[in-house]
Amino acid sequence: MFQLVYGDHDLVLPLALDAVAEERLVDLMSIAVEPGAERADLARRITDAISTLLDCQIVPPTEKQLKYAVAIAMELSLAIPPEVLRHRHAMTEFLGAHAQTYRQRKGRA
Repeated sequence: MFQLVYGDHDLVLPLALDAVAEERLVDLMSIAVEPGAERADLARRITDAISTLLDCQIVPPTEKQLKYAVAIAMELSLAIPPEVLRHRHAMTEFLGAHAQTYRQRKGRA
């Protein structure tokens, strides 16, 4: 099992990779430690992926997303959870969960 460990701190995050992904990552890590391999490139790509994930979680929704969410909430009599108004990833999930019903009611499905 893979884990993301933060230095000497007691922070450990188990990574629940499926067997295929785990095997592929082991292969990539094994290749990366061979002489002449670019281990730094693998580390950079993993770092970039984590940074992208974190950026998605702290980026606020766009004005267009906010307006669409309000329209959906009004039409479907929904409350918009606070995190939806603060985080783009939560907004994307909210819109994904309710947009089709909204479009059906508006006759645009």
